[in-house]
Amino acid sequence: MYIQNRFTQPHGVFLIRTPYNKDGLLLLGMNWAKNGWPTVGQDMRGRFASQGIDTVFKNEYSDGPDTLVWIANQTWSNGKIATFGGSALGITQYLTAGANPPQLACQYIQVATPNLYKHAMYPGGEFRKNMIEEWLKAQGSTYILPELWAHENYTMDYWTNVSLEDNWQDVNVPAIHIGGWYDIFTQGTIDGFLGYQHQGGPGAIGKSKLIIGPWTHTGAGTAKQGELTYPANSIDNFSQTLFWQMVNEYTMNILTDFDSWPAVTYYVMSDVNDSTAPGNEWRYANDWPIPSTERAWYLQADGTLRTTIPIDTQPLSYTYDPTQPVPTIGGGNLNIPAGPYDQRPVENRSDVLVFTSLLLKQPYEATGPIKARLFVSSNCPDTDFTVKLTDVYPDGRSMLITDGILRMRNHNGTDHWELMNPGTIYQVDIDLWSTSYIWNTGRQIRVDISSLNYPRCLNNPNTADGIYKNTTYNVAHNTLYIDSIHSSCLLLPEISLNTTIIQKGWSPSFQKNIQIEGHLHFKLPENYRTY
Repeated sequence: MYIQNRFTQPHGVFLIRTPYNKDGLLLLGMNWAKNGWPTVGQDMRGRFASQGIDTVFKNEYSDGPDTLVWIANQTWSNGKIATFGGSALGITQYLTAGANPPQLACQYIQVATPNLYKHAMYPGGEFRKNMIEEWLKAQGSTYILPELWAHENYTMDYWTNVSLEDNWQDVNVPAIHIGGWYDIFTQGTIDGFLGYQHQGGPGAIGKSKLIIGPWTHTGAGTAKQGELTYPANSIDNFSQTLFWQMVNEYTMNILTDFDSWPAVTYYVMSDVNDSTAPGNEWRYANDWPIPSTERAWYLQADGTLRTTIPIDTQPLSYTYDPTQPVPTIGGGNLNIPAGPYDQRPVENRSDVLVFTSLLLKQPYEATGPIKARLFVSSNCPDTDFTVKLTDVYPDGRSMLITDGILRMRNHNGTDHWELMNPGTIYQVDIDLWSTSYIWNTGRQIRVDISSLNYPRCLNNPNTADGIYKNTTYNVAHNTLYIDSIHSSCLLLPEISLNTTIIQKGWSPSFQKNIQIEGHLHFKLPENYRTY
């Protein structure tokens, strides 16, 4: 804990719960305490100085609220507590809020998810191999892997303590939800905002803010993302202002401009080589998603991508060998390179189908949720299908925008399995999460279809066995249908060039009476008490 000796009146408090060692919060805690804010850093159960066994978030519904009760009873606390943190430190906040603790006043949640199954461990039903295995290894918690593998389906008897999906009504605080278009939890951040904003309790509905930049998981402070460098305006230099307005208003009852901020602040990505191109700017909206037209871009037999339904033609097939996987190149990753990367190294493989639009005659914007509707079959009882969306530059680079995956046994829901009948055609929707992007004039929209993105996701063995029980690998012959009846397509949220948005130059006025963050101090001042 970081508290000033000269502290005389009960005050709003900051709480940060972490699995990464609370000692790493020293500078932040000192800085906040220097400005009058008592700050508590706590190791999560089973981590570092904390007793017990690390259950990987499953005790957050009780551990977080218990800590809030203790803080509220201290003489230096006014009983109103703000939580803060990103990634794992943000996940703990979501789960704590689901218990509806009355001491919780507001939250600042960065790059996190309220649903570990859907956005962290099993997106599209497929195990997120590299991120989960490497993160647990770094935590010394790989003992939980067999348990995760044994619960591949999204059933509430196991996953209820690490999901807010059925408990939004128990959330009763405002929150700032911050994410990135290339983050590992992009859709989780959006879903968290929507859950608080529209399905939360009276203290949450209509009081949350969503900020999404062109960032990777750790990229909010830099213009370079993956192989591209965005303009300097892409760096987050404003969310801290919003943070201080929120905590002053909701923990100290000091009126600020927090409620006047637009509900949604999002960055529209575009051509980084042309300074005159539309986009590469912040926009603001009152809700998400913004109004759009769902536009179908149909996959054609000649490898093109068009807005016209294809004529009758033969399906396209490829062989998927799980021992020769398509490698991960960029995207929403944690331990491997993340962000926009050129996909040409994998697009020339025989197990990747590529569809490219004609040169665009004018800029084309897609902002909102994206999905691919495919008609597919396989000779195996199970397989995966992956979809990538890219921007083809004039020099041939195929720069990744977003992607998605579906484990076919989960094509009718992740709560149960339905194995494939060999040769049967299935209509499936593959979720590519969300983005905001403008293809510039002269660019091309591209879609890549395959069956693996490894090592981000586990290589599906094409068998009927579960992850934990599988011992064999089969070669799958997978087929994509692109005729007039089975019209496989990409569904983009098309934004009209005339769409009205909140003015691009909007900015809040500053309140002079709020307590703001000062400069970091690297020596512990004498007037601090630490515990």
